[in-house]
Amino acid sequence: MWETFWTAIGSVGTALALGGVVWQAMLTRKALEVSQLTALDAIRTRLDSEAPKVSLTMEVPEWEPLAWTPHGMPCNPWPRGQEWHFPRDEGQQYSLVLQQVLVLENLSDRRVEARFVGDQVVSDEERRPRAVGVMVLEPGEKSEKVYLQRDFTIKELAENFTAKQAGAELLHRVVGTVTVEDDRDNGNTDRWDLLLTGCPIHPYPDRDGVWTIARHHLTEGSGLRTLEYTLVPPRQRTHWLSRAQDRKLPEPGQL
Repeated sequence: MWETFWTAIGSVGTALALGGVVWQAMLTRKALEVSQLTALDAIRTRLDSEAPKVSLTMEVPEWEPLAWTPHGMPCNPWPRGQEWHFPRDEGQQYSLVLQQVLVLENLSDRRVEARFVGDQVVSDEERRPRAVGVMVLEPGEKSEKVYLQRDFTIKELAENFTAKQAGAELLHRVVGTVTVEDDRDNGNTDRWDLLLTGCPIHPYPDRDGVWTIARHHLTEGSGLRTLEYTLVPPRQRTHWLSRAQDRKLPEPGQL
């Protein structure tokens, strides 16, 4: 009996000792995590303070939608009262251009490189659109006007309207990404994701199969209400330990 008693006591003591070791390990690990988080916050704060300040300004989209032309940048809206008849006009290449202008400004004292991807163009000397690609901005320099734009057939925009009425996602969209960084290996990359979409043409009331550009509404205002866009797109920042080695600063949840 006594042997059983002392064996039980010994087991309890071993369990308590093991529990103490585990608890100590947990405390040590917690202290290490706090130390790592503090160090990461310090690095992130330093990188933010040294990041070149660049502003991205978006203008209100062009309204009314512009008529696509093969001869250069779109410059004129469709005539007022223009109508399209379905299915008669479905196969015709009647196109509208959704367009929003953006400008980058380098407010820092460092040269920066901006990269434009997606539906973004600039106008050349002959007013023909060309892809932007990469643009270098000197300290205090502004970019030329960049056009977030794409042309859509009338049928595609009618599909957007139908999707909107059904509460579904609008499939026909203008999208682009702007990224900015300086020449430091241990620095930051800023990114803006851009989106412009909408349903600027509506079915004509009481005329089956007839569509027209959205008209001014007494209470809802101009047809601009039919477009989805942002004037202040959110900035996403990546902090780098080393760009050359593709090593990013871990986020707190990645420890």
